[in-house]
Amino acid sequence: MATNIATLNQMATNKGWWSRLTFEHKFFLAFSLFIPVLTVIGYAQTYYLKPLFNTPPLPSGLVHLHALLMSAWIVLFGVQAYLVSSKRIKMHITLGMLGISLATAMVIIGTMTGVAALKRGSTFPGYTPEVFFMIPMGDMVVFPIIFAAAIYYRHDAASHKRLMLVTMLNLIGPSIARLPLPFILDLGTIWFFGLPNLIAFSLLAFDTYRNGKMNKAFAAGIVLSFISWPLRMAIAYTGTWEQFTNWLVS
Repeated sequence: MATNIATLNQMATNKGWWSRLTFEHKFFLAFSLFIPVLTVIGYAQTYYLKPLFNTPPLPSGLVHLHALLMSAWIVLFGVQAYLVSSKRIKMHITLGMLGISLATAMVIIGTMTGVAALKRGSTFPGYTPEVFFMIPMGDMVVFPIIFAAAIYYRHDAASHKRLMLVTMLNLIGPSIARLPLPFILDLGTIWFFGLPNLIAFSLLAFDTYRNGKMNKAFAAGIVLSFISWPLRMAIAYTGTWEQFTNWLVS
């Protein structure tokens, strides 16, 4: 009987905890669950559930390290969202310092992985390896800028968490590109560039409507991510970029 009462009390406490959360806390918790689900589905055949599929082996240990770091970032985002919602701010700040180290490692290893992929001739249908190389390299430029802005606004909770959300949106393109949907190959960048930005601008519009004002940092991060894509493509087709990529693989 005592055990049953304790269980009921615990359930009531958990239910009360959820009901006390603000809409924003619930949203960020839900978003922190959406990202890993999307990532696992996108990379199921080539990484997370690879033993179940007859897919080629990973080209190197560097790719595995890159995947582990990216996975750790996704997990950290979820943990941080939970810590804030449960008011464990000190732990959130402590893990935030770990996040800086993790983000730095992600950019370094991500760049190395991109260069290695270029040397192997890896690409997406419709693009040369040299042109496609600009896409992940653009991520490795935009991501640290937005993350640095999030750190700068760490004392402004509203701006900080929204910029962290943008860092996640900036990184979901590869997962979206690998979803098992037949039309993706035909759409190309329209899909894995367009969908994250559609989500981002939709969230910005909803956030502005709900709060009665636009969060300028949130808007700036989204606009930066958006304009980086046509800028990447413009640079990727220049002779200077071709010379640069040829120098990298030589």
